[in-house]
Amino acid sequence: MLKIACAALLIVASAPKRPAGVPTRNLVQKESVIFGANSIQRLYFATSSSYSRNHDGKKAIDSDRESAWVSQQGNGPHWIEIDFDTKRLMTKVVIYPGRHDNYKTVKSLKLQFLYEGNWFDFSTVRLDEQQTVSCLDLFSIPWGSYRDKVEIDLGGIDASAFRIYIPAGETFGGYAAIAEIELYMGATKLQYFDDRLLGLCFPVKNGFLPDADSAYPNSPRGYRGGVHVGLDVFAYHNDDSYTPIAVTRKTPILAADRGTVIRADWDYKPMTPEEWKNQSAFYQKHPRTFVKRSFGGRQVWIDHGNGVVTAYNHLSGIKSGIKKGSSVGKGDVIGWCGNSGLMGEAEGKNYGIHLHFEIWVDGRYLGYGMDIKDVRKYFSWIFSNRP
Repeated sequence: MLKIACAALLIVASAPKRPAGVPTRNLVQKESVIFGANSIQRLYFATSSSYSRNHDGKKAIDSDRESAWVSQQGNGPHWIEIDFDTKRLMTKVVIYPGRHDNYKTVKSLKLQFLYEGNWFDFSTVRLDEQQTVSCLDLFSIPWGSYRDKVEIDLGGIDASAFRIYIPAGETFGGYAAIAEIELYMGATKLQYFDDRLLGLCFPVKNGFLPDADSAYPNSPRGYRGGVHVGLDVFAYHNDDSYTPIAVTRKTPILAADRGTVIRADWDYKPMTPEEWKNQSAFYQKHPRTFVKRSFGGRQVWIDHGNGVVTAYNHLSGIKSGIKKGSSVGKGDVIGWCGNSGLMGEAEGKNYGIHLHFEIWVDGRYLGYGMDIKDVRKYFSWIFSNRP
């Protein structure tokens, strides 16, 4: 299997500009993720090495304890570093050791902080604790236990960078693995990716995430003088092949999660080609202040009850029973792909058929303020382990 040292190969854009006179650190050789659902703040990370692309440092901060950062095999030392590049109040770190091929990996670890350019040991923890068990007061036998969760009380510190350090020789078989690193400020667990979005159902069965940047949020939409706020799904595969198949008017659309329908356009009426062109020309020169006839066409919106709303645009039809106020389950069919609201529909033709899928979090669309690389990472994280 190909082994990749992610800290050496992954290069990201520089950190946000600081006011004049404020020192900055070199973060060029660190990978990053957006810190929170709709934030311009980044969380940087780096590792001593990674076993593969599927075991990189991001797996230790993805809110999924079934995945893990795994190092390359070697005597060590091994480490994973977390860097906020800015002041961060911390009261507790929780570490879940990971496994490689279902085997334990780490014997002991250190929590280290960076002070005046040098790492120092804040806490040292043994995971493989040996105990002696007495049997009927006749003899004793050694018995090993293993800690699958480590909580380290920080007592309240102000820091911007820390790392989990596994010393040389402190692994089983040469691999180090960390399944998850959780950071707390008081009772609040700091979010890397937003846990509310983990495990959403992809809205098209076996659907592909798009290749083109233009199919993601924040890409320009010249024909209506705006920007894209959703994800465009054009293709899927069947159960025995990964060959892309274009969606059609018969391709079902699935609810991303259980919730309540808050909009279902049963009274939708298509625009004529002339109406479509006139509206397009107007919005190319004037800002939109009220959407009376949407280029999104026939739509269904679902409120998932936790600050998350999903919207499904361009539908060719809505399933019977899907109406405002009705309840839906995760993966329920709510309608079918189409090109409603687009010029293809206005002309009575089939071109442009796809699903436009939006995720709204606390009143903002997912991707707001992010660049395309971060948007892609976020959607990949949400749908990497599809139900």
